[in-house]
Amino acid sequence: MKSFRLSARPAFGWLLSLLVLGLVGSLWAPTAHAVDNTVVSAVPADGSTVDASPTSITITFAQPLGTNNQLVLTCDGVNVPLGTVIVLADQVSLQAPLVAAAPKGSCAVAWGVTDVNFQNAGNGSLTFTIANDPVPPSSTTSTTPPVPGDTIVPVTSSTVAAPGDTDTDDQGGTSADAAESTGQGPLGLFRLFSNLGLAVLFGSLVLIAVAWPEGVEYILTVRFLRTTWMITLVSTYLFAGALAASQNGEGIGNALNPAFLGDLFDTTPGKAAIVRLLFVGLSAYAVMRPERTIDPSTQLPALVIPGIAVVTMAFSRAEFGLIEHAVGALHALAMAVWLGGLVLLTRVVLAGPGEEDLVHAVRGFARLATPALWVTVATGAVQLFQLDRGALDSSHGLVVIVKVLLVSVMVFVGVAARQFISQRVSRVDTMTAPLATRLRRALGIEALVGILVLTLTAWLLALTPPGLGVATGGSSLQLGSEHVFENEGTGVEVVVRFSERVGANDVRVEVVTPVTGLVGLTVAFNPPPGSAVNGLIINQIPLTGAGAAVLEKDDGFILSASGNWELVVTANGVEVDRQVVLVGGDGSDETDAATSTTTGT
Repeated sequence: MKSFRLSARPAFGWLLSLLVLGLVGSLWAPTAHAVDNTVVSAVPADGSTVDASPTSITITFAQPLGTNNQLVLTCDGVNVPLGTVIVLADQVSLQAPLVAAAPKGSCAVAWGVTDVNFQNAGNGSLTFTIANDPVPPSSTTSTTPPVPGDTIVPVTSSTVAAPGDTDTDDQGGTSADAAESTGQGPLGLFRLFSNLGLAVLFGSLVLIAVAWPEGVEYILTVRFLRTTWMITLVSTYLFAGALAASQNGEGIGNALNPAFLGDLFDTTPGKAAIVRLLFVGLSAYAVMRPERTIDPSTQLPALVIPGIAVVTMAFSRAEFGLIEHAVGALHALAMAVWLGGLVLLTRVVLAGPGEEDLVHAVRGFARLATPALWVTVATGAVQLFQLDRGALDSSHGLVVIVKVLLVSVMVFVGVAARQFISQRVSRVDTMTAPLATRLRRALGIEALVGILVLTLTAWLLALTPPGLGVATGGSSLQLGSEHVFENEGTGVEVVVRFSERVGANDVRVEVVTPVTGLVGLTVAFNPPPGSAVNGLIINQIPLTGAGAAVLEKDDGFILSASGNWELVVTANGVEVDRQVVLVGGDGSDETDAATSTTTGT
C-alpha cells in the first residue's frame, strides 16, 4: 500500500490560527408583497352593543401586520386614551388596552396598519355602542400592602404574554410547558447531535492529515466521513431552527422554515448557529474529496472550514466576552481533535487487523490525544469557574459535579489507554486482530464517556449558572440598571430592572410607593422603531402594594431585537411613566447606555 506522511508542525500551525478567525455571515430577510389589509373580526365587534366599557380593543386582519400601526378610539366625539398598540402572537391581530374606561354612547375605532415590509397596508374604522356608564371603583376593594421588600412574588409563565400577546392562561403554565412550545425541548438534543457530529468530523480529518494519510484510500473511511457529514448537516439545521424558535417564542414546526433563520442574526448564539450551518455545508469540500486533507495545496481550506464550524461552539452563551469566547474556542478545538480521533479509531482504523499504516494511525493519535485531552480538561475547568464561581448548590452546579466525575473517569481511562499504546503498539509493525480488539474496547470506553460529558454540556446550556449573576450582587438573576417610573399625580413609583440584552431576559418589577388598592399593574415593552419584531406586555403582575415580582429567563420573556425599547408602566388603568432603554445586540452589559424620557400624566 502506498505510504506517505506529512509533518505535524504545519497542521498544528493552522489549528492555532483558527483561534483568531472571526465569524462570517450575511443578513437576509424574507420579503412579502404589499397589499391592502382587511378586517376579519374585532372585539368589540363592528356594529355591536356592549353592556360596559371594554378593557381593550382587538382587531384581527387577513394579512400579517408590520410594527408601525395605529388605533384611535372616540366615544360621542371625545377621544378615549389607549395604551400601547401591539401585534399579538398570531401576527394578524392588533390590540390596545384602554387607559381609562370609555363613557356610555356611540364609539368609533379608527385604524391604520402596515405590512411586514413596513409599507402602508390600509386604514379604516368600525363602530360599537356602550350601553352603560362606567362603574366607579369602590373604596372598599383596597387590600393591605405587604411590607416593602418582604417577599419576592414569582411571576410565572401564566402572567407573561407571548410576544405581542396580552392573554393569560388561567390554569397557569410551567416553564417546562413554555420550553416545549417554543422549541426548547428539541434544542438541547439537536445541539448535542450537531456538536458531536462536528467534533467527530473535524477530529477525523485532523487525524488523517497528521498521522494517517493512507486512510483516504480506504472506502470505509470515505463512507464514514460522508455519513458523519450528512448527520451533522441535518442536525445543525434542526439546531438552528430550534434556536430560532427559542428566541422568538414560536413553535418548532414554524421555526424550521428557512425564512425564520434570518431572525438568528439578532443574537450572538444565533449568528454562531448561522455560521455553523454555513461552514458545515462547506465542509463537503473535504468530505467528498478526503485526499484534499493531505494535499499541501488544499490542506488548509479542507481543515479550516470544519474548524471554523467547531469554533462556533464557543459562542453558545451571549453573556460571555472576548476572553471567555477565546477559551471556549480553544476548548472546542481540543475536544474535537481528541474525541473525533477516538471515534475514527474505534469505528474505522481498528475495525479489523491491518498493515503498518494502522499502527501509525494509533501512534499518531496517542501523540495528538494526550495534549488535546489536557487542554480540554484545563479550559473546561476555566469555563466552569466562570459559570459557577464555586457555587455548586444550584441545579447547574449539581450537573457540573456529575460532569466532573465523568471527566475524572475519562482522564483515567485515557491515560491508561495511552500507556498501553506506548508499551504495546510501539513494538509491533502490523495490527493483529487481538491487538485491534483490545484497543477498540479501551478507546471505545473512553469515547463513550466523552459522549456522556458532551451530553451533560448540552444540558448545562439549558440551565442558568450562578456565575452569570455575580454582577447583580450574588443573585442568580442577570439584571441591568434601575429604571424608576413615577407619577406625581397618582403618587405611584415603580422600579423596573431587566437583563437589557437580546434573547431571554430576567425582569424584576418593584413597587416602591403604591396607591391604595393597586390593581392592573403592567409593564409594556415596545420594540425599536423600524424593527420587524413584536412588543411584549407583562400583565397581571401580582402586586397590590409595596413589594417586588420576578420574571426569570426560563419563563419565556424574550426580546428579539437590539435597539431602543420603550418601556411603559401602567397602574390602575393609568399610565405611570415611560422610558427608552437601549438593549444590547450581543448580550453584553449595555446598562450605561440606557436613556430615559419622562412623560408622566
